[in-house]
Amino acid sequence: MLFCYGALQHDSGPKNIEALRANLPELQTVAKQVNRRQIVGIAAYKPANSHPKKESRIFDFLGMIGLPLIPTHEFPTHASAGFFSIHALTDPDLVPKLTSFIKAGKPTLLSDGLAEALTNRIKLEAANVHILRVRQDPKSLLETSQEQLDQLRQPLLQPFKTSFQAPARVSLYLFKDKSWVVESFREDPVEVQLNGKTLSIPARGWVSNWR
Repeated sequence: MLFCYGALQHDSGPKNIEALRANLPELQTVAKQVNRRQIVGIAAYKPANSHPKKESRIFDFLGMIGLPLIPTHEFPTHASAGFFSIHALTDPDLVPKLTSFIKAGKPTLLSDGLAEALTNRIKLEAANVHILRVRQDPKSLLETSQEQLDQLRQPLLQPFKTSFQAPARVSLYLFKDKSWVVESFREDPVEVQLNGKTLSIPARGWVSNWR
């Protein structure tokens, strides 16, 4: 899928198409590998027709700070870990559902916008609840320090028996059979740690391990 057609006709558009053509064989190989496997990760709840308000594209930026997300339009009752943004307010039964999710002891990440909206409606003081400081500017998450990101990821990745240390703009994708992909959106090479192993990721590149 190319987006958008008009932009592909001028400026960097033609070069983008040329680059895509060159990478199509690799992309098709990866697509086949992904299609054979079940993706696992943190449930990202976005009810149908929900509005982002001041948290537009928050799921995109969360993925770019190394949190493997599984989008869902239904409340993720059976998920191992969950992320909830302001979108979740569309669910009229959010409070009892989220209360049960938290009481189950599952790692729970809330945007600060949602946490504020739930003030005096739900208790968010549990040890398994973490508040993400979005400050109505989701893109600012890409400026978070690696130290802060490593601390954020640690409890959320525990259910998947995974540890990941990396700076912002590096994504992690996990699969049930223990396969994984680490992808960098950075303009420079970077070293990361996945389950105690050092990986060198090229600029705008990825490293994969298929089981």
